[in-house]
Amino acid sequence: MEKVHKTEIYGNILKVNLRRQFPWPALAAVALLALTKGMFNINALEGKAVAQPLEMLLVWIGPALLGTVFLPEQNPEIRDVVRARRTGYLQVCLLRIGYSALAVVLLVVVFAGIMRAGESRVLPYHVWGCVCSALLLGAVGLAAAGLSGNVAGGFMVCMLYYLASYGMGRRLGALDLFSMYRGSMGGKGWQFVAAVTLTVGALAVMRGRRQI
Repeated sequence: MEKVHKTEIYGNILKVNLRRQFPWPALAAVALLALTKGMFNINALEGKAVAQPLEMLLVWIGPALLGTVFLPEQNPEIRDVVRARRTGYLQVCLLRIGYSALAVVLLVVVFAGIMRAGESRVLPYHVWGCVCSALLLGAVGLAAAGLSGNVAGGFMVCMLYYLASYGMGRRLGALDLFSMYRGSMGGKGWQFVAAVTLTVGALAVMRGRRQI
């Protein structure tokens, strides 16, 4: 019975967050997808040209979804209410991270389907690479927002990382966001590992500081 009760509690928390926290980040991510489709030619692409729209713009769905995990608690009143509940704030954040990461994957798959419909040669690796880069950029925003207590600051750190990748290129090694566009077909797995590590590390530090 206790297990059923906990499942019901988490189910209710998930419903509330999907209704109140998720819509605006999701709308922003969908708008980025539409913007990417409008700004780039996505028809009949081959080779590294396939990676251009994926790495140059679509990766920003990561910050849009993951960088806003702590956004509702920017309001002190909401933060106090959330932290006063019996269910820990950490569990709430983990639920948000889970469905946000899933949304990143789904949107990349949808965009890849749109590109394939336009006769672009999108390979599974392009999908994997874009997902990893979006998750890493999103994890950078999540960590910066969580540790600083400022979501806008998190987006600024994302922009700095994005510009560093653009300017420094291969010097970042496996952490180069534009590696596929530069012709490298390796290293994206390390970006996924870095995204997970950064997220877990940020949550651990926040837990130690009693921020969550």
